[in-house]
Amino acid sequence: MLKFIIAICISVSLVACGGKTSTKTESKKAEEKKELLTLSLSAKQLELMNIQLVQPGKKAIASYVYLNGKVSSLPNNQANISSDLEGKVEQVFVTEGNYIGRGQPVLTLRSMPLIELQNEYLNTKSEMDFLAIEFKRQTELVNSNVGALAQYQVVEAKYNAIIAKEKALRAKLETLGVNVNDLQTPQNAVIKKMITISSPISGYIHKLPVKVGMLASPQSVLAEVVNLSEMQADLFVYDKDLNLIQEGQTVDLDFINASVPNVTGRVINIERMIDSENKAITIHVKFSAPDKSFVVPGMSVRGAVVNPNDKELSYAVPFSALLKEEDNYYVFFTNKTEDKEGKMSFKKAKVKLGDKNEQMVEIQFLNAVTEDIFIVQNNPMILENERRKNQ
Repeated sequence: MLKFIIAICISVSLVACGGKTSTKTESKKAEEKKELLTLSLSAKQLELMNIQLVQPGKKAIASYVYLNGKVSSLPNNQANISSDLEGKVEQVFVTEGNYIGRGQPVLTLRSMPLIELQNEYLNTKSEMDFLAIEFKRQTELVNSNVGALAQYQVVEAKYNAIIAKEKALRAKLETLGVNVNDLQTPQNAVIKKMITISSPISGYIHKLPVKVGMLASPQSVLAEVVNLSEMQADLFVYDKDLNLIQEGQTVDLDFINASVPNVTGRVINIERMIDSENKAITIHVKFSAPDKSFVVPGMSVRGAVVNPNDKELSYAVPFSALLKEEDNYYVFFTNKTEDKEGKMSFKKAKVKLGDKNEQMVEIQFLNAVTEDIFIVQNNPMILENERRKNQ
């Protein structure tokens, strides 16, 4: 009797387990059937719903790595203007914001050291002319075996030294814009009192901390000039993305907070040290500002770098083709085959998303589909509403 009762219990348990398995399988099938429920629509209905179809070819979607940073000027496109000699500001020719060409005057200084330097050059030139005559005389005496060799050597040394000094003073004066041809003789010398300070580069006057009568020294920054024709973006790259960056690579630049068109730049160098403040490595991207646009150092910029590892081919559709329900994504597709009533069958399929860019996204069908399908590329919610009506 006991054996009979045990056998009955085992049988009931097996039936119960089998029922649970069967219920789970049926639920899964029902879910798949729900997702693949057929919806039939005519060409006229598709037109009224503004439904468009696209065949999702397999392609590699290029994804982007986005890097944030700031605009800065190139080293050769920014200059501090100063004077080589001390002097008082006599006249200023520009104001902040003015565009100035290379070699164009910025200001003039009245300089006492300049007058003293020209006087020193005149004295040196006179001494050099005298020693030239004396050296010639000593050379003739030595060649005639009349003069002393020691005296000749002393004059030669003095003459060579004064030549070197004259050349050095000439170079200084030419650097200051003084024409040394006006200083050949003391009687006809034209002494210059003013130093003209010119811009070493073309660009915009950024700072001009001067006024007339101010005493300027060689350590004073009289003006700052910046050239905005070519600049660089300093972008920050973290460890995980560093292998995606290399010199010479192109980068799409977006000026986040400014209404300036995007531009394409090129990586000119990569720093070899991690910045202690933001814990990232800085890359420098050279670019040319768009015509008639206002791009200045300090502006925020975002760089987009194509991920070179995205080479796998997958189905790709526009974002407008996706239907999102909770945490799942779906698309509607058809093979364009018409039935007797001239209608096409559409099915709803669950998909998994892959790489994406700003326009397209890779999808992977979780159920097998044929190769010759067409995806609904817009208004999938309209089809979903229609599908629910027909359930």
